[in-house]
Amino acid sequence: MNESSTEAEVAQNERPQSNEIGTKNMTQELPAYYVQRGDGYDGPYTTEALRQLMIAGKIQVNSLIWKEGMPGWEPYAQVFRAASIPPPLPQASSEPVKDKEKNKQTNLLIDTVSKLDSLVGGAVGLEELKGFSWKKFFSAVLKHHGDEELYNVFHCGSSRTTPKINEVSADWPTPWIFTRVLVYGILLSLLFGWCAISKGNIHSYPALIMAVSLTVPFTVLILFFEINIRRDISMYNVIRAFVGGGAVSLVITLMLPIFLPDFMTSGACWAGPVEETAKLMAVLVVFALARMRVNHILQGVLLGGAVGAGFAAFETAGYVFRFFIASRFNDDALISIALLRGFLAPFCHVVWTAISAGALCRVILIRRSERGADDQASFDAGVFFDKRFLRLFLIPVVLHFTWNGSGTLWDKLGLSGEILTITEYSAFALLGVVAWIVALRLIQEGISDVQRAKIASNQQAEQSGTTDSTPNAGLPLESAAAKQG
Repeated sequence: MNESSTEAEVAQNERPQSNEIGTKNMTQELPAYYVQRGDGYDGPYTTEALRQLMIAGKIQVNSLIWKEGMPGWEPYAQVFRAASIPPPLPQASSEPVKDKEKNKQTNLLIDTVSKLDSLVGGAVGLEELKGFSWKKFFSAVLKHHGDEELYNVFHCGSSRTTPKINEVSADWPTPWIFTRVLVYGILLSLLFGWCAISKGNIHSYPALIMAVSLTVPFTVLILFFEINIRRDISMYNVIRAFVGGGAVSLVITLMLPIFLPDFMTSGACWAGPVEETAKLMAVLVVFALARMRVNHILQGVLLGGAVGAGFAAFETAGYVFRFFIASRFNDDALISIALLRGFLAPFCHVVWTAISAGALCRVILIRRSERGADDQASFDAGVFFDKRFLRLFLIPVVLHFTWNGSGTLWDKLGLSGEILTITEYSAFALLGVVAWIVALRLIQEGISDVQRAKIASNQQAEQSGTTDSTPNAGLPLESAAAKQG
């Protein structure tokens, strides 16, 4: 009986050793990766299996993966470089010549924007876009959304309604409400325009000016509200930043020239440094009044966008009213200036201030991380002299300076008529594209920070054996730029 027992024990001891050796060999030959899915994960997958999932679009370049030996979960693009993703195979096309030419022009435009993105993004040192595509970004616009979904988007910002970090989707958002706001604003503008112009109702003109001035800036504001995936800022604070911040920035704009040299108050181009500084100061006032601590980059992008939208709305109303009076109540003049200001609004004040405030929050977080996790100071004046902030803040200043000063350049070149119009709008479009490239890259860093906060929170929960229950767990966040220096 002892002999058989001994044999059984030997056999039992040999099996695990054999399985363990086999597992080690298998791990060496076929690395097993796990892919994060919501609050869980799938796997294991081999390297080739991951490549096939990437090609099939079932995982993205920012999908988090892990295998034994890695220090933590990392994005796919960081583990496997672009060379790991094979290019699409060439396919024979039977499309008409016109479609080929159209696709060729589209690809040329995309390539040009991509090159501009690499140039601008590399110059300012911001993180590259991961998993972003315009098609996906606007994918929810044409879908049906019920009232409950609408209410849930705006039901946020308090200690009870701010979602826990583990409940936040750390992927690029798919906003849709902003398009509804745009449609409603256009309909209101048309209604008031019909009452004022077609029916000659003089009382409808103020309403018309308000509608055309508010529609586009407020639409972009709602877009930034939907982009804030952390959902920790209430619509009340956003509206306060829109109205109060916009008004305060206008007041500061009127006061700053008192302290500036004469040459900075004589030309329209100098409005760039003055107005961008005034709007950033208004953002600080908004943070102070709301007693809000800087916790992430998207916070600054949203509140900066709100202040910029308020400034743009008030300024547009003033421009429209002034041109309307100067033209002796000419309806055509009112419509032309309103359409011009409305069309250009998304490419100037709103996005410029979003960049400035986002850059400010970004560097505040970097400096806080450099001082140490125990440092709870929310703000230090040194941020304004930090090269990492100044490098980004100068972008909206220079864009604004160039935007306002371009008219003088066209006059010196003797441009007029259609050539002037085409050149002017092409320049505005280029400046707008540059601004949005910087803004989107700032948003990308904000999303990446949320991803890192989720991973850190999950690791802490696993180590402690508890579930995160605090809305702001994992924050403040360390920006990727802190690692770059």
